[in-house]
Amino acid sequence: MTGALATSGFVRCAAFLAALCVGLWAGGPGYAGPAEVNFLQTLEGRWTGQGRAATTQGETPVLCEVESQMQAAARISLRANCRTQGQSGNIGMSLYFSDMTQQFHGELTSPLNYISGGLNGRLSRGDLFLRLSADDGSEGRLLVVAQGSNQVRLLVTTIVDGANITVFDLPLARAG
Repeated sequence: MTGALATSGFVRCAAFLAALCVGLWAGGPGYAGPAEVNFLQTLEGRWTGQGRAATTQGETPVLCEVESQMQAAARISLRANCRTQGQSGNIGMSLYFSDMTQQFHGELTSPLNYISGGLNGRLSRGDLFLRLSADDGSEGRLLVVAQGSNQVRLLVTTIVDGANITVFDLPLARAG
């Protein structure tokens, strides 16, 4: 991994995850179609999972607990607590569907400004593809794959030297 990716490996991964899982909220009212509403409702609840995050030394296991709550028919908020070897952090995300733009929009927040930023994207074949425009000017991608009503997989990628690099891979299962 390059120095820039290595410096922020776990933090950026956790931040992107948080963006998906932490605090989804929206501005004005809107009408979301059944697919968008169903997808957001699928994310509601308590989730836990163990995956992997990229670091300067390679990959490390990461454990996350996520709680999400619908705020309205087309918006959700998520709060995630993620831990890895010697590090932990809370990440927040808000996400809503805009009828006007026909896209999902949101905000990723974390204690570190350089991993916070705006989100936008669309559903495609039942999966949610989001682009993160971080406050530090970098970009990343977040893929949320709903695997039935009890499992979700989060994949975070970034582009380094023209190549897509997976920095976070987290399968989540609905917690009891």
